[in-house]
Amino acid sequence: MPAKKEKTDAPTGTPQSGMAGIGLPMAAGSAAVQAWVDMGTEAVRFVWDRMQQDIETQQAMLACTSLEEMRKIQAAFFTAAQKQYADEAAKMLDLMTKATAAGLTAKPKGRRYDDIPL
Repeated sequence: MPAKKEKTDAPTGTPQSGMAGIGLPMAAGSAAVQAWVDMGTEAVRFVWDRMQQDIETQQAMLACTSLEEMRKIQAAFFTAAQKQYADEAAKMLDLMTKATAAGLTAKPKGRRYDDIPL
């Protein structure tokens, strides 16, 4: 009968160190961090604006006195929301395109090994 192994609570893998170990976007460089911040800022701004418009629409709907009035407010709300979401998607795509272009044009900081003449 084989001997039993004692269980240990210690992890068996090697621990990862530094920012890359926890997966922060800063490990990718300053262009990635700036893109991350720009996209986050834009997303928060968009959500804030949409919430404000939702509240205004809700207040207008509560003040309605007829179903026709309610229908007009809903139609205007959905039309505006559709346009705003499409515009926001275009803005996000533009931010991603700019971030990609900035990442592709980043110059390497280290010396290249193939630039030494033989």
